[in-house]
Parts: sequence; C-alpha cells; structure tokens
Amino acid sequence: MESQEIRERLSQNIKKYRKRKDWSQFQLAESAGISEQTVNSIEGLRLWPSDNTFAKISNALEVDLYKLFVPQKFDMHSESIVDLKHAVVKTVESLIHDTLQDWEDQ
Repeated sequence: MESQEIRERLSQNIKKYRKRKDWSQFQLAESAGISEQTVNSIEGLRLWPSDNTFAKISNALEVDLYKLFVPQKFDMHSESIVDLKHAVVKTVESLIHDTLQDWEDQ
C-alpha cells in the first residue's frame, strides 16, 4: 500500500463520516476546533494532519480514529485486514516519529 492510498482513504472516510452528520467542511472545522482550510486541505489530499488534529477530527465526528483508515469496501475475507494493519502501523510509527522530532526540536 502506498502513502497516497492511505491519504485517499483518510480523505474518503472523513468525507463519509462528515456527510453522515450532514455537516459541511465548515461545520466539521468548527466542531473540531480547527480551520475550515485545514479540513479542506486534508480532504483535498494536500495536508497530512498532526496527531492533535487527528484526535480533534475523530472526536468531532464521534468515530474511533482507526475507522478513518478502514477501506470503504472492507472485505473480511480478503487481504484487506493485512493491508489495514500495515497502514495503521505505518501511520502510528510516522506519528510517533514526528512527535518525538517535535519534542527534540523544542
């Protein structure tokens, strides 16, 4: 799985959960305490959110964070579970690395 696929999956899922609440990007941004431009950039594949932004979005949407990475058409009998595991592990490792880097830079 390529990083672009992960970004696309994240974008699709944020849109899906946002639309389930019948929210605009502005309403999600307001509820999450982030800018509308941030939501637009994440959904538009131009921005990878920080761990703090991930938490704010998942809390606002009232979904567990991992659900933002689950494939739209999740087939329990395919290799999707393995792909999901690798994507989540890669994402978490990246978030940990970035957070540690930020602490070191301070």
